[in-house]
Amino acid sequence: MATTELYATPSSVAFNGAMTMHELVAPYEFLIGTWEGHGHGQYPTLDDFHYRETITFTATEGKPFLRYEQRTANSDGVAMHTEVGYLRPQESGHMEFVLAQPTGQTELLEGTATANDDGSLTMVLGYSEVRNTTTAKLVEHTMRHYVFDTHRTSVYTEYDMAAMGEEMQQHLSSELYKTV
Repeated sequence: MATTELYATPSSVAFNGAMTMHELVAPYEFLIGTWEGHGHGQYPTLDDFHYRETITFTATEGKPFLRYEQRTANSDGVAMHTEVGYLRPQESGHMEFVLAQPTGQTELLEGTATANDDGSLTMVLGYSEVRNTTTAKLVEHTMRHYVFDTHRTSVYTEYDMAAMGEEMQQHLSSELYKTV
């Protein structure tokens, strides 16, 4: 898929016959729905762990963003983490991601979405500004990678962070499949 095909959008796009999607969001319509799968985490300050992850994207008619919610649970179904925010596609594949976490951090991330020669899509949100509340564990920087398959039905994710005095390194990875 050529890069120009990914970003060429009409001024308004009907979604499910009832919603008009903003032109900046339309190329990312495939994100809308629920993605589920398993992941693995590690970090020098933690024991390795496995988790089940669910990510949901929803659209608001005519608005230039997608709402995002992420939840993880352990093998017994006990909640581990959650975060909410907004993915804000911009022109020419530039992306902004605004996130809030109940652990006391907010993340402002920026990066790009790139159509690859094999038809897959890579989103790298590599520039981050993290703010921590006064009682939160110190997280200094984050980076998020998403690689969507050619059919846009599965995604491999990686989350890197620099926290608690540790250098930037991979903390989480998951393989998610679109279920709804």
